[in-house]
Amino acid sequence: MAYQVLVSGEHRALEWRGELSDASQAVELVSACIGEGCERCERLLISHEVLPAAFFQLSSRFAGEFLQKLQNYRLQTAVVIDAERDYGERFGEYLREARRGRFSRLFLSRE
Repeated sequence: MAYQVLVSGEHRALEWRGELSDASQAVELVSACIGEGCERCERLLISHEVLPAAFFQLSSRFAGEFLQKLQNYRLQTAVVIDAERDYGERFGEYLREARRGRFSRLFLSRE
């Protein structure tokens, strides 16, 4: 699997680096977080580079299904999107809503 474990103080996060193409792969990410060593990674970081174009097309339902599966396992997820790209009006609305989420949030940078 393509991932890296990031440690900041007492928190561990798994940064997923493998290409994603199907919403069902969310289970693989959960499995990687749970199975990482003897300590569980409680957070997940995903960059826009590994996400398929379908994630940004709300009509595909990819983003909703994918993030819902991660939320079902109560995995806190940060998705970093490209601040320079125009994703369209509808995705912008989704982005504003997702920034207020409890388990999944979308950010414009890793900082």
